[in-house]
Amino acid sequence: MPTLTILGSGEAFDSILPNTSLLYQDSQNILIDCGFAAVQSLWRWSREAEFLDAVLLTHHHADHTFGLPALLMVMQDGKRQKPLVIIGPPNTKQYVTALFDLAYAPGLPRVKFPIEFIECTPGASTTFGEVTIKTALPDHGIAVLSTRWEAGGVSHFAYSGDGKATPATRALFNGAPTLVHECYALPGQEGPVHTHVEDVLQIAAESNVSTLILVHQAMSQRAAIAEYVRAQKIFEGRVLMPEGAMTVTL
Repeated sequence: MPTLTILGSGEAFDSILPNTSLLYQDSQNILIDCGFAAVQSLWRWSREAEFLDAVLLTHHHADHTFGLPALLMVMQDGKRQKPLVIIGPPNTKQYVTALFDLAYAPGLPRVKFPIEFIECTPGASTTFGEVTIKTALPDHGIAVLSTRWEAGGVSHFAYSGDGKATPATRALFNGAPTLVHECYALPGQEGPVHTHVEDVLQIAAESNVSTLILVHQAMSQRAAIAEYVRAQKIFEGRVLMPEGAMTVTL
């Protein structure tokens, strides 16, 4: 059975929880986002150099990408040989190359195992092995891949990435059994490029989701969001707010 592990659920500047990062395991092991405080969570899960088949970057912000150079160096030190696929929005190859150049001179030439890139425009779909990844564009000010993961025509889960919900992301999430969604704050306090808890609960209810997993809460809002969820009558399914590594069967 496929599983999804929430390795971290913190926001960009969370001093307690690691950056939001997910691990999808089925016929392939795929890390979803790799921020500067997320890679240690993966190392605690596995430091096997050949463990991951791919990394998907939802967007090019530091809390979703800056752990990638360290991850690649650990794989290199572990004598990895098989290719690693990096999936992301347009210009991901250029972005990762520049990031690695800044992190460890002389840059990507230090990495001896093959790295392959798949770039996906938000709204398009891509396939990796047996997994089809459908995407949509949330409102975050830059290109972000909200994703829906399917295998054999069966929907496994959907993940918002960062960003305010849009009609396109709402359509993408419809019918997914498990939804992982950023939930930055209480209504009115989410700012221009994040989603508030009431909206997330409504999306889950409208999408016939069974399990809703809330991630990327503002540190100062976490307790208030949890209280809001306990009192709400919008969504009748299961709501999870992980603060440590947590695995769900899909």
